[in-house]
Amino acid sequence: MMRRLLQTVLWVLLSAQLGILSLADQNLTNFTCIGQSCYLGVWNSKRYKKAERQCTELGGNLMAVRSSVEAEVIEMLMGKLGDKVASVWIGLELRGQCTDISLPLRGFQWVTGESNTNYSNWKSNERKCGNLCVVVHKDLSWEEAVCDSKTDGYLCEIPYSASCQPIYFPQGLDVTYETPLGMAGPGITFLPPGTKAVIPSAHLSLVCEDQGDGEMKWTSEDYGAWNCMIENGGCSFICNGDTEGSRCECGPNTNLSDDGRSCMPLPSSLQCIPDQSTGTCVCAEGFALAEDGMTCQDIDDCSLIPDLCDQVCTNTDGSFMCTCLPGFVMVDGLCEDINECDIPTTICEYDCENFPGGFSCVCGEGYIIDEKNPSRCKQFCNTTTCPAFCNDNFVDQCNCPDGYVLDTDEELKFVCRDIDECENGFCKDLCHNLPGSYACYCPEGFILEKDNSCTPAEGSGEDLTTSIPPFKPTPPGDDNSFQQPIMAFGICVGILSILIVLIALICCLVRKHHMDQVALDYKNPEKDVVLQQVANDGYKDNENGQDAHTDAKSDNGLLNRMVIPR
Repeated sequence: MMRRLLQTVLWVLLSAQLGILSLADQNLTNFTCIGQSCYLGVWNSKRYKKAERQCTELGGNLMAVRSSVEAEVIEMLMGKLGDKVASVWIGLELRGQCTDISLPLRGFQWVTGESNTNYSNWKSNERKCGNLCVVVHKDLSWEEAVCDSKTDGYLCEIPYSASCQPIYFPQGLDVTYETPLGMAGPGITFLPPGTKAVIPSAHLSLVCEDQGDGEMKWTSEDYGAWNCMIENGGCSFICNGDTEGSRCECGPNTNLSDDGRSCMPLPSSLQCIPDQSTGTCVCAEGFALAEDGMTCQDIDDCSLIPDLCDQVCTNTDGSFMCTCLPGFVMVDGLCEDINECDIPTTICEYDCENFPGGFSCVCGEGYIIDEKNPSRCKQFCNTTTCPAFCNDNFVDQCNCPDGYVLDTDEELKFVCRDIDECENGFCKDLCHNLPGSYACYCPEGFILEKDNSCTPAEGSGEDLTTSIPPFKPTPPGDDNSFQQPIMAFGICVGILSILIVLIALICCLVRKHHMDQVALDYKNPEKDVVLQQVANDGYKDNENGQDAHTDAKSDNGLLNRMVIPR
């Protein structure tokens, strides 16, 4: 009677937390939570190892039944299914070859590694051997079973170290919880990590998460505070604002963290020390009081003091650091150039030239730096013919740069002649020979490929056989290249001479035209104006209609009188 009453009370307490999941494969699944653990029943036929793997993926393991309370949980989970489920796996696996019926667990061990229990309910006392695990029947009896066999389902136990408390809401707000195991509803009291709280009226969705210190707290993926009336807006110190807008504030010597809700302590160097005599905050050396008057901020010495360092100044918390550029070394606070040419590890084939901050290798006449190995020199020729590089001790031992072939000139001296790669078909289409090299190119409207062939550019629609190749410039360094400046100078002299002749001709024409115009000033046939030379003895104007005279004095003292008939 007492046992029956205990079962009834336990059933009522657990029923308030029981949830039924609807899985995609429509297998019957339910679970319940007691204390800091949730127990999940999955009614899907699996072998023992596969069932254990499924529980592990959920964050737990196959269920351990160490007390009669946990046995009652199994009874409740399986009781609502009627005859649909006959047996399920629990987390017991035989560690030896055969069972030992004298032990409570008969040589079996829980998947958690423990062998202790305060409860067992074996179906028979037979000794069995083999790869054995344990199933629980509907009557709660335990029985050994081959691990590779299948049962009607399995029971998972998912422990949680902590959980979130239900959210307190002001009047008019409601919430729906969604646990990570799939149970949803407004009245769930056990809220493990990963539980989502949806508050439609506040347009808010919160998640129960571990804050890193083992404490579970409701948080949001969005930055900053939410409604201050709900969980203090998520602020760890003070939440200011209302439903329209909220913000978090922190106390002295703390700052808001990246989420805009939690407060982080400032480094000791940024914390101000109250001065008891003045009542103000005092900052450490290298720091200044911030605008809030409660915290300290670093002084950027490099920006504040020009030329603080000889070359490079790097600001640090409360101080600064001077460094030198590459190729320099710090000596007594100043940066001095490192003469790399004096360092034994610096190897130049011919000679070394030091400059501030570095060095370079130089080569003798007829050689240049090898671009593949800057410390070595290679033979160089920038014309089609160059003297050969011969051994002074063995004159017949001569060689030429790449792209040249050894030959002799008219005086039978060894020379290096450029190889015309274009004649040897190095390019598949158009080719331009260069001293010691060559260049493949394409007509306009075509693209040069990696194999030195030409293909029509996209959308050009041209054919290589019908296109006209562009003008091929004279290769630099050719034998007749020295004639070009002379020809250009002759052309300039000729053009200048023509310009001088044209200017002289124009000047003569202008002068002749001017002289003809002066001659016309003495006589104008259209007005019958003539000049009359008279003695300089005065003149009178004729007021009675006689001729009027206009006199002009000439160089010889006579008047040139212009008579205008009336």
